Amino acid sequence: MAPDRLRRALLAEVSAVGITLSTDQISVLSKYLALVSRWRRRARLTAVADPIDAARVHIADSLLVLRAGVPAGASLIDVGSGAGLPGIPLKVARPDLDLTLLEPEARRAAFLEVAATELSLPLRVVVARAEDAAKEPSLREQFDVAAARAVAPLPAVCELTLPFVRAGGKTVLLKGPSVRGELQDGRAASYVLGGGEPALIDARLAGGERRVIVVIPKTGRTPVEFPRRSGIPQRRPLKR
Repeated sequence: MAPDRLRRALLAEVSAVGITLSTDQISVLSKYLALVSRWRRRARLTAVADPIDAARVHIADSLLVLRAGVPAGASLIDVGSGAGLPGIPLKVARPDLDLTLLEPEARRAAFLEVAATELSLPLRVVVARAEDAAKEPSLREQFDVAAARAVAPLPAVCELTLPFVRAGGKTVLLKGPSVRGELQDGRAASYVLGGGEPALIDARLAGGERRVIVVIPKTGRTPVEFPRRSGIPQRRPLKR
């Protein structure tokens, strides 16, 4: 694909969600999408093959995290980073962020290290499952923001993200409209895990895709028994 065409698409897509980026930032994101395209099959990064589509459903979507309000110089952990989403687009848009990418799968983590080097982005990659990493003192309740593009039910994602957040911080989750049906159990899980009342922010991508940004404040400490061991949060989500 012609680089100029991709850069124009990126500019249009991020502008559509209210984000202003410099020419240099757009160029870095274009290079990032080219890296994702090259590694897509090798590391099983994404099913989205067209970089133009990726500009919308990956880049613009990731940048919706900023609508939740991310303080200057915040420490942010991207839980279940995969191809580096939402973390890498956020780091490009906000170089002030202290970014950690948490990814359990070795091939994807290798891609993240390559992307950080190729794009000259200072960040940290941690290869571990969230359930294990959140028990580490260097990671537990050490972040201002935990972000995730969440496909698991809201109670499970709460358990996988809130333990990383210090009191006064927040978890920011990118979900689809169906999250409203998960809200009651998600609210109950949040309270158990030291979180507060979830807030929902509706958003729409340029292609018409509806998104919901779930913002959960961290109001206290997460009890030491959470998160439960690997796989349990998804198989037995906390409920009211």
